[in-house]
Amino acid sequence: MTSRSPGWPALTARQRLGARLRGLRELAGLRNEDLAGALKVSPATISRIESGDRLIRLPEVDLWVASTNAGPETLAEIKAQLQSAVTQVSSWAQREALAKERPQVEVAALEESAATVLVYDHAVVHGLLQTREYALLVFRLADVGDGQQLEAKVDARMNRQSVLLDQARHFTILMTEAAVRWRPGSAALHRTQLDRIAATMRLPNVRIGILPLDVQVDVIYPEGFHIYTDRTDGGDTIVLVELVADEVTLSDPTSVDLYLREFERLKSVALFDDPALELLERIRPS
Repeated sequence: MTSRSPGWPALTARQRLGARLRGLRELAGLRNEDLAGALKVSPATISRIESGDRLIRLPEVDLWVASTNAGPETLAEIKAQLQSAVTQVSSWAQREALAKERPQVEVAALEESAATVLVYDHAVVHGLLQTREYALLVFRLADVGDGQQLEAKVDARMNRQSVLLDQARHFTILMTEAAVRWRPGSAALHRTQLDRIAATMRLPNVRIGILPLDVQVDVIYPEGFHIYTDRTDGGDTIVLVELVADEVTLSDPTSVDLYLREFERLKSVALFDDPALELLERIRPS
């Protein structure tokens, strides 16, 4: 649900793993170039692995440990850390304990690092499309703070929206008709929100699809998720799945491929362009 705002909870586990690998390399007196040759990757990839932007592959773990002359106990430790970093669950309580605007800043960094962003929301209008008043009500209903805390979250969300104007990035945003119909405020607010969606549809690098409720469908409408791919920083494709109590971050190729396939299935039944605009007009309060 974009009511809260996805962050980057996997970074902690990925960074811990990267720091451990960097420690092994430095202890062995090896340069990035030395390990790059052993793993048959570029020195830049070694840097990304150590920073947590690129998750080390399982076969690479064996080569890394062998190249640094670490023992079998270290190998088992690194593999356990890798397993934790591949899929991590972060509770919303943990996320909201962070600085009031930090989750918004983190997701903005993810959006800016991805040349392609794929989004599916089933409950509310996606955050990149929300008007200020709509966003404020969504945060208030999600019970994620009050007063200045809420204002800071809304400010950060509004600042994120400028990424849509970057023509080097491409966004496909899918929402259910129920999410578009959901009304947290007045009819006037709802009209303004639908007008914002319609206006954003005109951006050449943004595609907005609406999954209708009055047709036979070939796919289940699941929980909301975000896919950040074609990373300009060389990082892995990241999938964020939003649950009621937790946020799950996935980066293993099998899980990523599953969500990419699911996104394509959802997109295949969505309305785009004129049919989507016509649906928005039918929903729009008079």
